[in-house]
Amino acid sequence: MDRRTFLTAMLAAPAAAGASFAATPPPGPVPAPSAPSLARTAISAPRALKGAAHGGDDALALRQIRSLNANWYYSWGSAYTVTTNPAFVPMVWSANALLRKDALGDVARQLPQTRTRHLLAFNEPDHPGQASMSVDEAIRLWPHLQSTGLRLGSPATVGVRSPWLDQFMARARKANLRVDFMTMHSYGSPNPESFLAKVWYLHHRYGRPVWVTEFAVADWSATPAHPSKYTTREIAYFMQVAVAGMRVMPFVERFAWKSREPSDPAMGPSALYKTNGQLTSLGRLYASL
Repeated sequence: MDRRTFLTAMLAAPAAAGASFAATPPPGPVPAPSAPSLARTAISAPRALKGAAHGGDDALALRQIRSLNANWYYSWGSAYTVTTNPAFVPMVWSANALLRKDALGDVARQLPQTRTRHLLAFNEPDHPGQASMSVDEAIRLWPHLQSTGLRLGSPATVGVRSPWLDQFMARARKANLRVDFMTMHSYGSPNPESFLAKVWYLHHRYGRPVWVTEFAVADWSATPAHPSKYTTREIAYFMQVAVAGMRVMPFVERFAWKSREPSDPAMGPSALYKTNGQLTSLGRLYASL
């Protein structure tokens, strides 16, 4: 089955499965199914594990992570922050974390507690404001990560069609370096078909399982005076269909929604938590999926 046929069938499945629909569906060709109908669709499919992307290290962070009913979480760091239940997955964020902050030492010391089998690596190395690494540097340092014996996720680039990622994977293959699964970030409009096409592309481009370690809806043209043009209702529909879609893709192993503050111009409607730390309506939806 080709990508277009697969996506069409997959997107139609949640709508066909649920008899109840939201009263006022967002614009688009497919009516918005209710959360329970999509949940029923997902239960019968292979279940990618829902995660929490959360950098907090206090009691509130622990409550928020657990309130999402997550199977796992990560903090963009190498040492677990608040709990190992749900399971913690460490990350070596950058070359600096590896070489100067003893990230792999953290991973090794905490292994009896975390019992992790996975390691995430290099957060947006193609972005000057993030890990900001050359392909040469990443390839040179990769054997350090490989020496842990843990399953290694690819560097998570800004987009799935990143030239940086293409070059890294080609160089890794040539050097016989190990990359066990692909990681990806995605921030765009509330278009589930477009999002799921990216997930499909990443898997078929590199032939490995996929972890979606950051995804949400964002309006990058928004400003404080003119915040995001997307509504929470549109984003809830996107979340429902995207999660159901990932759970019928057998190559998707894990996913984690990325939240910012409700006041954030670009991503405020995608927030999972209110300013007081309680779940938003979108957070409650994510917890139910």
